[in-house]
Amino acid sequence: MNYGTLNTLNNILKNLQSDAATLGLTIAGLMIIVYVIMVMFTDDTNVTAHNKRWQNLQKVFLCAALIAAAGAIVTFGQQLGHAIHP
Repeated sequence: MNYGTLNTLNNILKNLQSDAATLGLTIAGLMIIVYVIMVMFTDDTNVTAHNKRWQNLQKVFLCAALIAAAGAIVTFGQQLGHAIHP
C-alpha cells in the first residue's frame, strides 16, 4: 500500500503545528487590517452606524485574540510535550 499522500499530509500538519503561534498572529493581524480597511471605506456618519462599527471591531479584536492565543497554546503544548518526552 502506498502511504506517500498520507505521509505528505502528515508532514504538512507537522509544519503547520510547529508554526502555529506565527500563523495565529498573522491571521489575527490580517483580520484586523481587513476590518479597518472596511471601516475606512464606510462613509455613514450617524451614531448608530458608529456604535455598530465599534461593536464589530470589538468582535474582530476578540476573534483575533482567540486565534493568536490558540496558536500560542498549541506551540506551548508542543514544547511541553517535547520537554516531557525527549
